[in-house]
Amino acid sequence: MGALAGIALVLVVVLLSHRFGRAEPTGLYRPDIPADALESGCYPLPGDVIFDFAYQIRRDSDVEINGEERRIVQGQYDGIDQREALAAIVADFVQAGFVASDRPGPYDAVLSKPGRSDLVRVVVTQLSGIEQDTLVRGSFVLDLPLVEAPPPAREVCDDPAVTKRWVLPGWPNLW
Repeated sequence: MGALAGIALVLVVVLLSHRFGRAEPTGLYRPDIPADALESGCYPLPGDVIFDFAYQIRRDSDVEINGEERRIVQGQYDGIDQREALAAIVADFVQAGFVASDRPGPYDAVLSKPGRSDLVRVVVTQLSGIEQDTLVRGSFVLDLPLVEAPPPAREVCDDPAVTKRWVLPGWPNLW
């Protein structure tokens, strides 16, 4: 008798469950996408350079390199090859008034602004073994002068999802 009552209770719950505890559909099934790390205004590139190719910033941090404080920006480029990515990065900095060095080694490019110490070093790496239709084609690293910290009142600049300025202990220094 108890077993039949239990089965009946389970059936009632199953049959009526669609009426209880169901979330109201909102049509908002995707989270808000954070602002672009370079276009947010929080930590701009020197000369306010904005890249004219598809990219994602993966990490942006201040590090010490050979006793000098520098900013390292690590990103990925989409849909173009290594040569095109390097040319696009250099062209965007040249458009902002930077001049490319004739001897960039060991980097892929070295740029500077005449009369200033805003030295920019660039390394671009193609991913190996990628398929023809792979979106992310490679990565780039920018070695930049430090940028002034954003005003503390800007809430978006405190969000690591926007700035990519992750504070991770033990994160490897690639330089």
